[in-house]
Amino acid sequence: GFKCFYPERFEKWCQGTTPYPLVNACMKQLKATGYLSNRGRQIAASCLVNELEMDWRYGAAWFEHQLCDYDVASNWGNWQYIAGVGVDPRGGRHFNLQKQTETYDPIGSYVARWSPGPVLQTLDTRDAADWPIG
Repeated sequence: GFKCFYPERFEKWCQGTTPYPLVNACMKQLKATGYLSNRGRQIAASCLVNELEMDWRYGAAWFEHQLCDYDVASNWGNWQYIAGVGVDPRGGRHFNLQKQTETYDPIGSYVARWSPGPVLQTLDTRDAADWPIG
């Protein structure tokens, strides 16, 4: 089914101000350069879909406007893959952010370069249900 839209969560994801340092670094690199590696794209997508519990199409649309190497088939296909919809509807493409950090940024140089400083400890400033907004 479709997931909700949480404006506050989406804004934090877009700006790289979530409680997840690796995701923040990915999103800040994307904003600054227009580019993000495939692994970074998958990490950011998994976070939006799984940790932030948002509909994947918002992320796909955001990437469409941010990526300098945007390709419609690659972008929307990759987002569908992470969300477990489309031609390969299996779920379970939930990236463990701690494991991803340990594997791809073990000494923290990527996070230090793109997202130095303190990390938010909470995702929402509203009630836990976050419903309705607007």
